[in-house]
Amino acid sequence: MLLLLAAGLSTACTQLLYTSYAPMGEQVERITRGLTPTEDRATGLYGYLNDIGLWALAPQYRSAQNFRNGMARVEVLSGYGAINPLGQWVIQPVFQSSSACDNAMTSITKGRLPGIELWEARDPQTELYGFLNHFGAWHIEPQYDNVMSFDSDGFAVVKPVGGRWGVINRQNQWVIQPNFESRYDAAEALRRLTR
Repeated sequence: MLLLLAAGLSTACTQLLYTSYAPMGEQVERITRGLTPTEDRATGLYGYLNDIGLWALAPQYRSAQNFRNGMARVEVLSGYGAINPLGQWVIQPVFQSSSACDNAMTSITKGRLPGIELWEARDPQTELYGFLNHFGAWHIEPQYDNVMSFDSDGFAVVKPVGGRWGVINRQNQWVIQPNFESRYDAAEALRRLTR
């Protein structure tokens, strides 16, 4: 009976560990060192082999990287994301570049709050642009015809649907009204205001 209780507690703790941001710790690092990204020659997809040569995570990824800090960047049809050693998504696979996903992983590893760093992304369904947080969730829903990246001060030059260029903050509030003909004019107005 005590053994069953200990096994159940261990499973519950493992699930709690991996459902939060990024699993950390010596035990997790030891587990991830034993996982090797490997291509399945029959399908051309990547998975992770354990130290005895068995699939720990079945081949299902277009590309896969080594684990670091409890996460590994992988690619699926919809984009790049990051998984934990159980194959659960830590970062949803919505990033269109591997470098943006790597930056999101770094943001999580450093313990930054969601919404501090944002990445521009285009929604394939609406073809509008919005901004993702480091978990790959929409922080600012897709609603713009075009956008530029957020700067280090937390401002982004954007163009609303059918409108002109302006500047928003991380809360999606207008800092500079969308009255400029070009992104460069709006960016120059922002530069003058923030110097």
